[in-house]
Amino acid sequence: MVARLKQLRKENGYSQKKLADILGITQQAIYKYENLAVEPDIQTLIMLADIFYVTVDYLIGRSEVKSSPCVALTEDELRHLSLWRTLPLNFRREMDSILNKYEVRPISRAENEHLP
Repeated sequence: MVARLKQLRKENGYSQKKLADILGITQQAIYKYENLAVEPDIQTLIMLADIFYVTVDYLIGRSEVKSSPCVALTEDELRHLSLWRTLPLNFRREMDSILNKYEVRPISRAENEHLP
């Protein structure tokens, strides 16, 4: 049961068609998930959770906690964090200034896997 799918889809500005295209399924499948006529398989639940940055438990209504407090970092992210900690304060502030100029929605791990 995907109790919160419709709410999350609308909050994130996705139509049923757009979400279906991202998942590689039909719009009818999204309709059925939202109306509790069909339950998605576990892989689809995981992909939905990744797209909306929520836990599967939140998605299916088992928890009120949207996201996990712990995020697994990639090797590159860990390396960047280590390097960040060695930078002088003025460089960190400069980097913060650059990063704050970009208000881009972070991509999910599922989307990231499809990048070159």
